Amino acid sequence: MAESEEKTVKSDSEVTKRSKTSCDTAEMHSTISLLHQGSMLTKVRSVGRRYQRYFYVDTSSQTLAYTGSKRFWKRSQLTQIPIKDIAEIREDDHSPKHRQEKVRSFTVVIGERVKALNLIAPTAEVKDTWVRGLRFLVNTRSVEDPVKQQRMWLEESFRKTDKNRDGVIDKDEIGSWLKSLNVSSEVAKYVKERTKRQKLNLQEFVDLYKEFSGRKALTDLFNAYAVDQVAMHISELSEFFRNEQHQTLTESELEDIIARSEQCPKLRAQNLLSQVGFNIMFFLPEMNIKQLKCRGVYQDMTQPLSHYFINSSHNTYLEGHQLYGNSTTHQYDRVLTHRCRCLELDVWDGDDGEPVIYHGYTLTTKILFKDALKAIKKRAFKKSDYPVILSVENHCSVEQQVRMAELLKKHFEDKLLVERLPEESTELPSPEQLKGRVIVKGQKLPVDTVDGDLVESDSDEAAEMEDEGVKERVKKFKKKREKLARELSDCVVICQAMSFKGFEVSGTFANMSSFGENKALKLMEKDGGRQYVRHNARQLSRIYPAGTRIDSSNYDPIPMWMAGCQVGTFVS
Repeated sequence: MAESEEKTVKSDSEVTKRSKTSCDTAEMHSTISLLHQGSMLTKVRSVGRRYQRYFYVDTSSQTLAYTGSKRFWKRSQLTQIPIKDIAEIREDDHSPKHRQEKVRSFTVVIGERVKALNLIAPTAEVKDTWVRGLRFLVNTRSVEDPVKQQRMWLEESFRKTDKNRDGVIDKDEIGSWLKSLNVSSEVAKYVKERTKRQKLNLQEFVDLYKEFSGRKALTDLFNAYAVDQVAMHISELSEFFRNEQHQTLTESELEDIIARSEQCPKLRAQNLLSQVGFNIMFFLPEMNIKQLKCRGVYQDMTQPLSHYFINSSHNTYLEGHQLYGNSTTHQYDRVLTHRCRCLELDVWDGDDGEPVIYHGYTLTTKILFKDALKAIKKRAFKKSDYPVILSVENHCSVEQQVRMAELLKKHFEDKLLVERLPEESTELPSPEQLKGRVIVKGQKLPVDTVDGDLVESDSDEAAEMEDEGVKERVKKFKKKREKLARELSDCVVICQAMSFKGFEVSGTFANMSSFGENKALKLMEKDGGRQYVRHNARQLSRIYPAGTRIDSSNYDPIPMWMAGCQVGTFVS
């Protein structure tokens, strides 16, 4: 009786689950249909200008499309963004201005270089529809299965090659596609002969590609071990690994390889490996030519921190242009995902006692300091356990510096490095010793200096910019001296910012200087850079791009690395 009731409950649960899945699928189909119909959205440029454009999703070409300008002297153009090129959809804008206006904004992030398409929907419902639908399409395109990836690429190639959109391609249309693949003249001749005799639909196009793209070496290997040349048994796969890979695998290990490689459910259930599955097997981590020990951190991480190059970012908060780009907390999230370990925060006085981050004296937008810290806390140690350095360029009043210190301690708690080093220390701690710690790089008051005493200001990168408007604003508003709050000073331990005056007076191992790229190159010219190398053996040096690089270009880091400069900051 109890067993019967249990089966009934389980059956009801499965029905409910299937019903919910069916409803979710129907709802998503409805959402995609609305995106296909399209709607008017407001496109926001980085300088704040707004334009209304008609956006829609072209489901056949898998693109996000919108119409361009309709001015009388300019033909209306259609812009298409492949769904596969969309990295993510963001809907939480931390800009104080946007938060105050309560705008219904979301951002489409395109490509690894993070080109942002900022959009505002007319209503909250329209925004939710676009965010939900685009995220579904992006996740659907982001498949791990190599067979599906190849099929999607071929479908997209077919659509691009079919210039006249008649659903078939001829010999003239396929010519440019073959050039892009860089195939041999023999293959090109063969394919053109095939298309001369008949036009190809999508499936025929896919089959033709598979004909000439097969890897003969893998086919020969498969046929050599699969007796029936249809599917490989576990015993045959074991023989392949033993003879070709010089590995002896257990039966359970071989079953696991088949489970992750074979695409056909029937063959997978019988522990058989097809030709396609055999090809896919070579994408598994086990088949990676790198030794296992080299796939993670295998270097000695117990040397002083100054003995390592540090993955670093310049003006981390900025997207795009250095004079009028968008500041966003998502940039911190993104660079930390790419294992960046040194982040920049340019902090200024904000409204209501809350410090803000932006590129001073420019037209860049602002974000709250506390929102940046939240984003950093969320991602700081997801990809790496090694320390994160917060390079703080401080332009705040004493009151807001105190607030900065409060926020640093609140968000990072015991991860924040605040304890003093042992008095007998003569070198920086190692990355291993600093695992899981957040290090603040900033100015440090001498022990006997009282709160509010004047200290020498750290380097101000905005003052070096070539833009005349920026120069005027720097001249008008820049203070020669800044006061430093004891509370913020106490958050700084080993990366104590120090203006570089010469190698003879470069401070202790705990000091850290920032150099513009041109100044660093000049230091290398003196005595072949020997003094610079010795300096960098015990102290950290941070190199930032020249003020002329307002287009966010990067300098050549190799000369800096050769001189031992550890923190080469790049626009990412």
